[in-house]
Amino acid sequence: MKLSRRRFLLSGLSAALAPVPAFARSQPLWPGARYTAAQRQHAIERGLRYIYVITKVPRHFADYGADFLWCFFSLADTATDPWLKANAMRMGRERAWLWRRQNRSVPQDASADDIAELVFGCQAADALGIEDPTMRPLLERAAAKFGPLEFLKFDPAKGSLPRDIPNPACRNCRQPTLLTPYELLLDALITTWSGEHFGVKLGATFPEVAVLVPTLRPYRGAEGGRNKDFIDIAYCVTHIVYTLNDYGKYRLHPKWLPEEFEFLKANLDYVLAANDPETMGEFLDTLKSFGLTQDDPLIRKGMSFVLSRQRRDGSWGDIDKTDPDPYTPYHSTWTAINGLMDYSFAEQRVSFPKALSRAAG
Repeated sequence: MKLSRRRFLLSGLSAALAPVPAFARSQPLWPGARYTAAQRQHAIERGLRYIYVITKVPRHFADYGADFLWCFFSLADTATDPWLKANAMRMGRERAWLWRRQNRSVPQDASADDIAELVFGCQAADALGIEDPTMRPLLERAAAKFGPLEFLKFDPAKGSLPRDIPNPACRNCRQPTLLTPYELLLDALITTWSGEHFGVKLGATFPEVAVLVPTLRPYRGAEGGRNKDFIDIAYCVTHIVYTLNDYGKYRLHPKWLPEEFEFLKANLDYVLAANDPETMGEFLDTLKSFGLTQDDPLIRKGMSFVLSRQRRDGSWGDIDKTDPDPYTPYHSTWTAINGLMDYSFAEQRVSFPKALSRAAG
């Protein structure tokens, strides 16, 4: 007999809130660590509650609802911590019910970006167990009207990433900028990975985009701050890992992506010196997916830094008081939790083997 939704949530929550022995809570994270296991746990709990509060604001949910759903699911799906798993799932399912009520159809005038966002949201809601089977055929028909240029801003079949695509975020800037190849590849990887999982082609397949990964190697490092593209490169590298390990679900062998693995190790100290907890969270969780543990000095250094940068409200990252957009503190808090938590990696494999073979070159 199936549990009712309320009974299911309560049963999971009660198990998650089972008391942890005091001796375990007071243990340092590793010998000589500045922080204890209890302090890490408290930081993670405060961070998740901060994210949840942001998602309850209607205008924020309207802007980033699909992203919020995936945040909650990925935490619930990959964490070993019972409290984090149960509460991320509880919050995610509640928000997914609302997202489904607000997205029951595909607008007639939906753009390619609108369709990609709906696919991402449907994929996340499905993963949380809140399904609507009527949406897939609607999205298939809508997506068929567009090609790779509309979905990805370039055609992967040409074999290279363009360098002349205007940055849509700078349309009204005094000095409009261009998207870097790293930004283009990052977005294309996420878009096609999501489409591949949901079963709706969004301009191209994930392996068709992954074949472009080798064109950006070797990766330039931070170069002491002289490389203006460093952040774009860093986030491209972490998302190559994310889309191949299903956002923390699988452990990767370093030999599968040696250039990405070495880039992360070589540039972690710069991220720390740059006082960037958002990027540090992504470096930590991707390095953990390659097998690094809390026994490694890099992981210890990064986790200590992240724990030292949490704000009083539970968030991480820069907050611009003149800008009401919550994405930076929200995303920084998500990545910080990722960097601090322990993962329940299912096995050593990749999401799409064909994509890995193409990304490996």
